[in-house]
Amino acid sequence: MARCFTSRRTLMAALAGAAALPTLWPLVGRAEARFPSKTMRIIVPFTPGGSNDVVAREIASGLQTNLNQPAVVENKPGGGGNIAYSYVAKSPPDGHTMLIVPASFTIGPHLSRNPAYHPVNDFAPISQVADVPFVLVVPATLPAGTVKQFIALAKSAPTKLTFGSVGVGTPQHLGGELFKMQAGVDLIHVPFRGATVVIPDLLAGRIDMFIGAINSLLPLIREGGLRAIAATSLKRISSLPDIPTMSESGFPGFEVGSGVGLVGPAHTPPEIIDTLHREIMKTIKTTGFHERMAAIGVDVVGTTPAEFGKIISDDHEKWGKVVAAAGIKPE
Repeated sequence: MARCFTSRRTLMAALAGAAALPTLWPLVGRAEARFPSKTMRIIVPFTPGGSNDVVAREIASGLQTNLNQPAVVENKPGGGGNIAYSYVAKSPPDGHTMLIVPASFTIGPHLSRNPAYHPVNDFAPISQVADVPFVLVVPATLPAGTVKQFIALAKSAPTKLTFGSVGVGTPQHLGGELFKMQAGVDLIHVPFRGATVVIPDLLAGRIDMFIGAINSLLPLIREGGLRAIAATSLKRISSLPDIPTMSESGFPGFEVGSGVGLVGPAHTPPEIIDTLHREIMKTIKTTGFHERMAAIGVDVVGTTPAEFGKIISDDHEKWGKVVAAAGIKPE
């Protein structure tokens, strides 16, 4: 009898334990779903050292502190950014892999017959965190001190004026093409392999116009070798407060720059996107972040995921039209 009683008691205990399991499973699921649960990675499509890389490292440091989980930066250069973009697009949508995206992110698919990614469909926007303002400059020897004067000169010149870029399909190139479209002028595009190569020709007057990043052009503007005639951002550049924007110069909404933002893979849960956005905003609001961005000529922005999503969508549409109008053939 004692053996039978013990067996019955053991059986009842086992049944009670089994009955409790369903109440434990949701707790296990919630524990596994806690975010972040492992190292967070920010993928940068360029080599270390540039503004995108600096921004990524600042954000990673902030996320590591705020979320109490390791956060690292991984540089995956090559393929015009396609290696990094494709890698993140195919990563698990769990918030642990993010991507730094520059302005060229929305341009690239228009330049390829078989795009490796779609900037709107393949990613979940988190925030645009910073912006590198661009400025339209001309050689100091060119007789044009305003956008209106430059347009008049371009229309009256016996030979076509030129504009330089750092390569076909770059923001500098398409910025010039956008200017041509909206100003109604015909300029000759002269591509170079990088800003350090175009600058000497610009200073010597062999190139008549260039739209580029303020952080590389400001010293030359201050030294008097180049003349800034318009900011191509929507607001005036703090380091050049007397230079009007293109909008103020008669071209409403004209914008060319190099925004730096963060996205994750498409289908990342909204609650994870919200967590990342909240913690990133904490970082970019700090005095230290503002000071370090100012030191490299970068403006702090900070948008909601929805706002950044609209920026990506609008830019993708805008640059598609510019590429088509410029007659650039996808390769």
